[in-house]
Amino acid sequence: MLIEMVIISIISLIILMIRKRKTVILSKIDIEIKGYKIIIIMAIIEITAQFLFKRFNNSNLLQILSLNWLIYLGILIIAIINIKKHYMKIFLIGTLLNFIAIITNNFKMPVLVSESLLNYKANILFLKSGQDLVHSLLTDATHFKILCDIITLPPPYPFVKAISIGDVFLLIGVFIFWQETFGNKERENA
Repeated sequence: MLIEMVIISIISLIILMIRKRKTVILSKIDIEIKGYKIIIIMAIIEITAQFLFKRFNNSNLLQILSLNWLIYLGILIIAIINIKKHYMKIFLIGTLLNFIAIITNNFKMPVLVSESLLNYKANILFLKSGQDLVHSLLTDATHFKILCDIITLPPPYPFVKAISIGDVFLLIGVFIFWQETFGNKERENA
C-alpha cells in the first residue's frame, strides 16, 4: 500500500498547487507528529520481517516474524496521541478496521482475489501456500469479510491489487494530511 500512499500524496500536492496557484515547497513544511519514531521503528520491523520471511520461509523462527502486524499497534498509538489532528482521526479509523480484520483472521489480512485479474489462479495458489507473511486467501471461514482486502483496483491501474475499507480510510488520511499541513501553513503565514 506504500505505492498508493505515494500516488495519493502526489495527487494531493498537485491539487494543492492548482488550488493555491503556486508551487508547493516540501522543504518548507514543519510537520509535528508526536511519537513519530514509533512508526519508523515499526516500519523497520515490518520491512525486516518481510525480508527475512522471503529468505528463510522454512524456519520455525518465522512465527516471531508474524508479529509484523504490530505496526498497527504503533499506528494506533500515534493516532491516539495526535487525535486532535483531523487526518489522525481518519488514520485511527482505518487502522482499527484493518486491525480487526487481521487479528480475527490468524493475524493475516485475507484477500479476495478477483477473477478479473490476469493471473488470479497463480495469486490464489500463492496465498493458499502460506508464502505471504501478511496476507491469506479470503474463504468462507474468514471473519469480518467486509473489512478485508475486497476492493479490487483493476487494470488500467498499474499496480493491480485488492485493498480494504481500512486502506481507503488510510489513503483519505494521507490526502487530508497534505491538505491540512499546507493549508495550516498558509493560514499561519497570512
